Amino acid sequence: MQLSKNLTTEIQKRARKTTFDLAHYFGTAHHVYNVSMPDLRKLAASFKKQNSTLPFERYVNVLDRLFHASSFEEKVLGSLIFGAFPKLLSELPDKTIDAWLERLTGWAEVDIYSDEVDKWLSSNPQEGVALLKRWNKDSYLEKRRASLVVLCRTIRHDPDDQYVSLSFQCINTLKHEKHVMITKAISWILRAMITYHKDDVRSYLKENLATLPKIAIREVTRKLETGRK
Repeated sequence: MQLSKNLTTEIQKRARKTTFDLAHYFGTAHHVYNVSMPDLRKLAASFKKQNSTLPFERYVNVLDRLFHASSFEEKVLGSLIFGAFPKLLSELPDKTIDAWLERLTGWAEVDIYSDEVDKWLSSNPQEGVALLKRWNKDSYLEKRRASLVVLCRTIRHDPDDQYVSLSFQCINTLKHEKHVMITKAISWILRAMITYHKDDVRSYLKENLATLPKIAIREVTRKLETGRK
């Protein structure tokens, strides 16, 4: 308990005033202290250095308290610490990964968490693929977005056909949705696939012009034609 309290105190020390509605921008329902990402990354790095031999039970306890906390920054810091201990991360059961995602709202919290879940997926491919398939059809919008975003880094760096097939499967399930959290994620994952599967993406785009979100068609076409984001 004290470890998580100390982290919350450090976050509060770094709070900055702003008149901009950051919560609306991040899509979060949680309080925003306006702490910079570099500062949050420094806090995560410092925590890892000071707790290099952190037992698994305390690792889970700290993260559980951060993900159940009331602020955006505590949840983001939870994601950063989550990924900072790859050996401990790999031992987490899928139900814990799932439960923590349920504590997140908005694209920013989900995307930062998803980047770290990608590391868990590489250590637990069978359980990870099954979890992403469940998220892909979940009623919770954030889980549906995560089913795409988790795969973005994987598909960009791993040419494994398993992930190509899963990516198209997840897109097909969600391509009729109109929410920007989904339409942007579809564009993102298709552009990530171009690294190793350019011809597959080109063919898929051509075959699904009538059903894919317009933003995805526009951004993916630009990426295919120019190589730029």
